[in-house]
Amino acid sequence: MTESIPLYRDGRHYDAMNRDIIADIPFYIEEAQHAMGPVLELACGTGRLAIPIAQSGVEIVGLDVSPSMLAHARTKAKQAEVAITFVEGDCRSFALGRKFALIFMGFNSMQHLHEYASLASLFSNVLQHLATGGRFVFDVFNPKLSLLARQPEERKHERDYQDPDRKGTIVFEHSVLYDDASQVAHIQCYFTRRGANGEERDFRQEELNMRCFFPQELDLLVRSQGFEIVEKFGNFERKAFASGEPKQIVICRGT
Repeated sequence: MTESIPLYRDGRHYDAMNRDIIADIPFYIEEAQHAMGPVLELACGTGRLAIPIAQSGVEIVGLDVSPSMLAHARTKAKQAEVAITFVEGDCRSFALGRKFALIFMGFNSMQHLHEYASLASLFSNVLQHLATGGRFVFDVFNPKLSLLARQPEERKHERDYQDPDRKGTIVFEHSVLYDDASQVAHIQCYFTRRGANGEERDFRQEELNMRCFFPQELDLLVRSQGFEIVEKFGNFERKAFASGEPKQIVICRGT
């Protein structure tokens, strides 16, 4: 799945680009501690969430399809002196031979699954790996129509970050072309480096395709896959989901 996405091949750039995204960390630590048992993170990437969860004293396994991201995660876990089992595998077809009190899929990762068959395989696999009473938690964006309706040539500045190779500041911009038939947002990512040698505009361009889930559709999907929704939040401060909230954070369990 994600190994085919260049944005997820360089863990150093990924971490540098997302360094300031921390709002979800306390939320998932709390969920992991509340589970009172082993935890599995799907699409764990570089361990951005798994490592602080392990540091809180929770046993956690991280699964990801990208070998390069997992290699970086293992290096970081060793530096942090925490024991985490990282497994290379696809969230739609993994078989770990054990069950977990909590399985979660953070940082909008489920939006990389575009087809119903892929989503059904994910939920089926999660159900097989959940212990009795266990919970599945995930978060996705709440689609913002003004964003999806933007002209495809319109760029939006996302953030700046320091080049991990110490070559200056990298400016990250993106544009969006939304396909309403597939509900997939085709996001073109542009990276410009500003350093001592001047500006290298668009030295790197990558495409990121994300499936959009509208709120009622998402609830029906969860229920159709043998789960019931326990809680649904609109942000990581646990505000109840309502119109205009930026996120859909779903806590569910098997029926």
